Amino acid sequence: MEIISTLGIDPKLILAQVVNFLILFFVLKKLVYKPVVALLEKRRTMVEQSVHNSKKIEERLAALEDERKKILSEASSNAMAAMEQAKKDASEEHHKAMVTAKKEISALAERYRGQLKDEKDQMFEDLKADVANLIVTSCEKILRKEFGKDDQRRLETAIKNEINSK
Repeated sequence: MEIISTLGIDPKLILAQVVNFLILFFVLKKLVYKPVVALLEKRRTMVEQSVHNSKKIEERLAALEDERKKILSEASSNAMAAMEQAKKDASEEHHKAMVTAKKEISALAERYRGQLKDEKDQMFEDLKADVANLIVTSCEKILRKEFGKDDQRRLETAIKNEINSK
């Protein structure tokens, strides 16, 4: 203890300082350290929760992105299928229209052929009648000059009967 006295250290004062330190330590521990530690723990929990929530958000965002890509892919596939179906339908309609047009053209051609044949037959009939009348008229003129009236009538009747029978 002599050393302590030589150094000028008062043991009572050191003891009082140790007691003051311990009192201050316990007071600070109770009043400051525990609330600060509780606040830090609360903040650490909030940070962990935020990190956890951000991970959940990132996972949800990735899932939404995958779903968006899937929906876009399906929509693209559906659009392509619709386009193919529309092309197929248009091709079928074109084919049907072509078949209908060909049938109509064939029907018109057949009708016109029939009309032409009828007109041709009518023309031949008219021509035949005109030629017959011309022959009869010519024969009458020739016969009037060459034959007598009785001969002319008999010949004329025979020619008309022969022409009408053909």
